[in-house]
Amino acid sequence: MSRATVLMAPAKVNLTLEVVGSRPDGYHELASVFATVDLRDRVRVAPWRALDVKIAPAVDAPRGDDLASRAVRALADASGRSALAHVRVRKRIPVASGLGGGSSDAGAVLRGLSRAWRLG
Repeated sequence: MSRATVLMAPAKVNLTLEVVGSRPDGYHELASVFATVDLRDRVRVAPWRALDVKIAPAVDAPRGDDLASRAVRALADASGRSALAHVRVRKRIPVASGLGGGSSDAGAVLRGLSRAWRLG
């Protein structure tokens, strides 16, 4: 697999979280203070011939609807590319624990594919 990138996706704990406004797209503006904790998921991404995302242990989300898959599709849409990526997530952050594992994994996918796809 060419141009594979391995990243660590850190957990975090929200110390405060406040909704500070609404956006026209229906989402909310948030203000947060958080602290990182010594817990990380391992994310490996590379260009591929199809969209192939696997998370271990498996998460309770319909196939293709996990945040890592959604991140691949969002970056592909934003960059005008096809969503062709090989993604492997090794979960260490407990699922649904409030430690931000899914969003951290998605951020790692975005960073890794930006490098692999040479987006800048």
